[in-house]
Amino acid sequence: MSVSTVGSLHPMAGSLAGETKEHARYSRRVAVDIVAFFDVTALVLGAILPAYIYGYAGGLEIKWMLVVKATILTALIHHACMQLWNMYDESKLHDFPVYPGRLLAALTMSTFAALGLGIPFTVAELHLWVWYAAWISASYTAILGCRIIARAVLAKMTKAGRFDTRVAVFGAGEIARRVQDHLKSQGTSVTFVGVYDDRPRDRLDADGLDIKGRLEDLIRISRGGAIDRIVIALPQTADQRLSMIAGKLQQLPVSIHVVTHIASDMIEQGPAHKVSAIGSVGLLDVKAKPLTDWAPIVKRAEDVIIGGVLFIVALPVMALIALAVTLESRGPVLFRQHRRGLNQDVIEVYKFRTMKVMEDGDKIEQAHTDDPRITRVGKVLRRLSLDELPQLFNVLRGEMALVGPRPHAVVHDEKWSEMLSNYGVRHQVKPGITGLAQVEGCRGEVNSASDIEARVAQDLAYIRNWSLGLDLQILGRTLGAAVWGKNAH
Repeated sequence: MSVSTVGSLHPMAGSLAGETKEHARYSRRVAVDIVAFFDVTALVLGAILPAYIYGYAGGLEIKWMLVVKATILTALIHHACMQLWNMYDESKLHDFPVYPGRLLAALTMSTFAALGLGIPFTVAELHLWVWYAAWISASYTAILGCRIIARAVLAKMTKAGRFDTRVAVFGAGEIARRVQDHLKSQGTSVTFVGVYDDRPRDRLDADGLDIKGRLEDLIRISRGGAIDRIVIALPQTADQRLSMIAGKLQQLPVSIHVVTHIASDMIEQGPAHKVSAIGSVGLLDVKAKPLTDWAPIVKRAEDVIIGGVLFIVALPVMALIALAVTLESRGPVLFRQHRRGLNQDVIEVYKFRTMKVMEDGDKIEQAHTDDPRITRVGKVLRRLSLDELPQLFNVLRGEMALVGPRPHAVVHDEKWSEMLSNYGVRHQVKPGITGLAQVEGCRGEVNSASDIEARVAQDLAYIRNWSLGLDLQILGRTLGAAVWGKNAH
């Protein structure tokens, strides 16, 4: 829906043009971890470089194993001290701590603790102290320099809003006003995006509120990554409407909170309850945003590294498959089909052609047992799941992942979305070549609502429990599933 259309249909829809052009935002946890990495790197280089120069200039034999042990121990103790003294405080990226005295104290304590490992050089004790002095001096200078640079860079990025958490409220009223006033008065790293509501203006308590648009507008910009948290602030009596709104918003890659009076009363009762707060407004946490902090970086690295290796290894196999497909029947080697990916964006997925037809429209018949449309080569390819190999190209392009919910044809996606209310939740992450549902046996033709329910249940379990270990486990099990070929036809 265009901006002009939104404005014409809803008088309270604000200007949405700027909301679709979001600058990149980054995780505070990742930023702090990068600073910690540079701290450790500076400490390690401060130990190794003086040792190398000391040995090279003095013509001495360096016991490098002892140097390495001393450096590792020092790095661990130094990092622990820095954590204990709040030198990696995520809330202070606008004023990142330098504290030269603390840096020197942590470095001195950690390096002298390494003395217990023994003398790293076969020289007199005086020479050892010279090396330790050079180590402390070099590391301290490097760490202090890195900290000063990090402080300036992080302050600039914070001022530019690169680490902001963007919050929107659905439901215009007193709660939305309290959230807005709190965020604007505290000067926190949380940006209030605005309020969204479907009701006519004459039914809203909108005084002083920045009304941006309707539910459909909120969903649209959330899919574009412009929002991190959504607060549903509806009257307690509107439970059915609240449930409907929450169900639609759960499909988005955002954290969702519901304002409840019970949650407001429970804020002071400790972390046992899954509640949070924005100022004095109590929130019931419905769901958390998937794949945050390091998770998207790790998952993309997994796709590029493992996917790249698999693509190179599979090239000869794909060449033979392409030849076999070409020799058996006329038509293109690759079958391209439009499917829904992350945030329901339509992507073009590649497969080796296994059928005599090329269906990609409003009517697509699923493959079934003894399907006459499947070619002889196609039967083998589908039996071993080798027809999916070209999707490695989709992975390297960033449209898919190695592991994730399997993408379905657009027409099937729309059909199953009508059958299952939480079907769209699986679009919070990139679709995968394989997934938890597939290795658990949920593959092949969908004959009933229970079939798609079983797949979605596995997909949602994967999203909730994602880890690198889980991905590697699924990749390993995929090989076995491909060999046995259960439900593949």
